Amino acid sequence: MGKNIANTTHTFLFCDGGSCQKAGSEKVVRAARAYLRNNDLWDTVHTIKTRCNGRCEDAPTCIVNPGEYWYKELTADKIIPIVKSHIDKNLPVEANLLYKKEWDALKSNREIAPFKPKPFELKDDKELGECFITKGFSSDQYLYPLFLYLLENPKGVTLKMAHLKAMPFTEITAANYAKTYTLELETATDCIPLTIAGVPKEDKELQKSKISSTEYFYQKKINQTGIRFKNKFGEVIGIINFDSIDNLAWKYCTKIQLQNASQDLISL
Repeated sequence: MGKNIANTTHTFLFCDGGSCQKAGSEKVVRAARAYLRNNDLWDTVHTIKTRCNGRCEDAPTCIVNPGEYWYKELTADKIIPIVKSHIDKNLPVEANLLYKKEWDALKSNREIAPFKPKPFELKDDKELGECFITKGFSSDQYLYPLFLYLLENPKGVTLKMAHLKAMPFTEITAANYAKTYTLELETATDCIPLTIAGVPKEDKELQKSKISSTEYFYQKKINQTGIRFKNKFGEVIGIINFDSIDNLAWKYCTKIQLQNASQDLISL
C-alpha cells in the first residue's frame, strides 16, 4: 500500500546519481530510513531517491523540504542529526549545508568551475579538410535535446550515418528515447539507432556504437557547417550537415549546445 502523502510533513530527496553512489549515498539513505522506521516517523516523513541532483562534487547530497535546504558530503552519521533537527525543530543543520535560499552563494568545499567548450580552431582535418572545429558535449543530456530540436527544425539539415545514404532530416518522423542506452530516429520505413547514454565498459559492441565525441565544424570556403559524431575509438558514427552558417538549427547549436560560441565564428 502506498504512503498517504497528505500526512507528510517533510520530504528528503537523496541523490542517487553515479557520483553520489560512489561516495556512499546508499548508506546515507539506509540510515535515514532506519531511523524513521524505528521512531514511528515513517508515515509522516517521506524519502525519495532521485537521479543526479547536479552537484556531483559535493556528493553525497540531499535536498530537504519544506525550505529547499541542500546538504553536502553526507554520511550515515551526519544524516541522523539532520533528520532529527528538521523534524523536531524545523531547523537545518547549517554546518552541513551546501545552500539555503537566504544565501547568495553556495558553500562548497569542492567547487569545480563549469566546463565550457573551447573556441573554434582552424585545423586541417583528414576527412573534412581545412575547417574550424571544436568539441561539444556528448552526454544524453545534450544529445537527446539536440535531436529533438533538429526534429522540430529540420529545414536545411541532412543526416549521414555510416553505411547509410544521406537523408534530409525532414524524413525523420520521431526521436524516441525509451531504451536504456539508445535513441531511435524513426522514418516512414526505417529506425536508426544511436547509442547516447553511458554504457558498460565490458560491452564492446555498445562501446563501438556509443557517441563519445561530438565535434562541431565550419568549412568557411564552402559556407558549410555540421556535426561529426565518433566513438571512443575515433571511428565516425555519423555526420549532420547544415546548409549554411545562417541555418536556424546551426544557430541553436552555437547558442545552446556550445554555450554562445556564435561570437567565435563571427570573428573568423
